[in-house]
Amino acid sequence: MAPAGAMRWDAKAMSQSFLLSNMAPQVGPGFNRGIWRTLEGKVRKWTRERGELYIVTGPIYVSDALKTIGANKVSVPSHFYKVIFDPVRVEAIAFVLPNKKLKSKDLPTFIVSVDQVEALTDLDFLSEIEDSIEDLIESKKSECLW
Repeated sequence: MAPAGAMRWDAKAMSQSFLLSNMAPQVGPGFNRGIWRTLEGKVRKWTRERGELYIVTGPIYVSDALKTIGANKVSVPSHFYKVIFDPVRVEAIAFVLPNKKLKSKDLPTFIVSVDQVEALTDLDFLSEIEDSIEDLIESKKSECLW
């Protein structure tokens, strides 16, 4: 789920960001064209300010009644996550947003710890970092937007 706006450095990379393997169904107005776009813009700004960041984004399926769309019954995520790690400052910020109409001004209310994202996704994001540091980073919830 690499955003096209982050791929402006290369025409081929930008073109590939539109492949179906890089997409998941999102609510349009109020989500993809609202709060999610706001978050992606902030991540690009943080990258310019901080330098190197590692960003992992994906869908979450937590609903018992999985929704699908289209003739091929494409699964619709109930939520999306974004985990951003700054290797220089050794800190992270994470978000979990429900896949529904939301207000961009409410973005800070969707900040969670990396541990919370890991619990929802069954993924281990900072596994290459020494365990005691990883535990400290992943358990901390950022109090505000960077």
